[in-house]
Amino acid sequence: MEVPRSERVDEVDIFLSSQDGQIQRPKGPNCRHPSRQKCTNCLPLDAFDEEYLKEKDIKHMSFHAHVRKLLGSQGKGTTLKKPLENIRCSLKPNCPTHQPYPKGICTHCKPQVVTLNRQKFRHVDNIQIENQELVNQFLDYWRLSGHQRVGYLIGQYQPHPEVPLGIKATVAAIYEPPQHCREDGVEFLEDKNEKVVDKLLEMLGLQRVGWIFTDCWTANRAEGTVHYTRHKDSFFLSAEECITAGMLQNSHPNVTDYSMDRRYGSKFVTVVASGDDSMHVNFHGYQVSNQCAAMVEADILCPTLYTPELAYVRETPLNETHYITDVQYTEKNEYGAEVLKNGRPLPVEYLLVDVPAGMPKEPHYTFHIATTNSSRNVRFNVENRQAIGQIQGGANLTQYSAEFSSNQFLEQATNFHFLLYLMTNEMVPISDEWLKRLCEAVKAQDRGAAMDWASQCEDWHQLMAVAHANDGGAHEHIDIPGEDHYAGSSAGGASGATWNCGHCTFQNEVGRQDCSMCGLPASD
Repeated sequence: MEVPRSERVDEVDIFLSSQDGQIQRPKGPNCRHPSRQKCTNCLPLDAFDEEYLKEKDIKHMSFHAHVRKLLGSQGKGTTLKKPLENIRCSLKPNCPTHQPYPKGICTHCKPQVVTLNRQKFRHVDNIQIENQELVNQFLDYWRLSGHQRVGYLIGQYQPHPEVPLGIKATVAAIYEPPQHCREDGVEFLEDKNEKVVDKLLEMLGLQRVGWIFTDCWTANRAEGTVHYTRHKDSFFLSAEECITAGMLQNSHPNVTDYSMDRRYGSKFVTVVASGDDSMHVNFHGYQVSNQCAAMVEADILCPTLYTPELAYVRETPLNETHYITDVQYTEKNEYGAEVLKNGRPLPVEYLLVDVPAGMPKEPHYTFHIATTNSSRNVRFNVENRQAIGQIQGGANLTQYSAEFSSNQFLEQATNFHFLLYLMTNEMVPISDEWLKRLCEAVKAQDRGAAMDWASQCEDWHQLMAVAHANDGGAHEHIDIPGEDHYAGSSAGGASGATWNCGHCTFQNEVGRQDCSMCGLPASD
């Protein structure tokens, strides 16, 4: 029986666990020994070497470097190989020595006082968005409506060679769940397709690696500039956003064999799209610390009303069984001495871990996205954008399909939003078995398999017929430039002559060798 994704160790962790993690150094000018020997100037360094990380301006060691450091501190003779222990901010349940809280409590079940420390390692060392078009499509919602937007980052975790034993989150698509968008924020709505989306991601070999949200305020519409609102003198993430990030990290735990719980922290990242110091939209990546995630799980952290850079530890329990542990942090006073302060309130900077975010020099395209310079000018609409008049299916499906010839069905299907529509549409549901076959063709970029799927899947033909019927025949005579046409057809090329597709029954103009709706060739 296949292990569910939520129980599996990520492939990147399996790979990095098998690496020695040593930072190799070449023989230098101060080395006075044969090339095969080593000295203190050229001996390999550990992945957690502080001087090396400082020299390379790496603020946080990687998760696997952190594990190696803990394993090294245990000594070579020890058999303990699970050095990671989760932070607990809530009462340990079912303590056998006394009645349940509030009737009883002991030091065994009571959580320790939390002293906030800036986390020295990070679970993800880089966020790489594959291409500019991907985020432009996401930002279009804000550009068209002036309202903020949230999306889930779809991709995978891969080794990041620029950081010793590092991990990067590679973003291939953005899924936009149901949400109520406003000019000043977003409210998540119930997502009835949540499990369906995860099933599609499993078929594609991808997963949710993070979330992204906009916080953009137009400065000059003509110049396309936005206000610079998030900086060191204001805040980077608000307390409310930190709590949301903590909830999402808790719901996407990092599975690891280095912990007795087989859970430790999370690789789930947060990306904010907001104005930078040049007044253009830029992307900034973060995670919240394991301490923050533990406080969120215990439901003891809440935002303050008017100061987004401050969080607050609850004073009043939510119910009689809710326990609030003490939280404190250190801060320098006016004399330069470090003093302990109570976490009511506390600066959210203690809860944040920076994660660099950007795009590669050479863009990559797991999924095809039409650009403004593309010969194709019809995009398949993104899900859940009815509020700005972007509807999937019907006219959008027929127009999008008409952009591709019969031998380009692979390009048509290599689109995350199109595949998700096939899986979630209620007009003609397509079975998981057929969708899995199509996803396999997309993953392998197998043109023949994709064309076979298009010709053999009866549900696809029926879906196209229904879409054309709902479209009202507005694109009955669409032609694609540059396609080959029949020479000397039996109809004599008479204007207005048509032929019926044997697959989806759409009436095509004579002169086409394939159906402009379903893309399949004309039957003899």
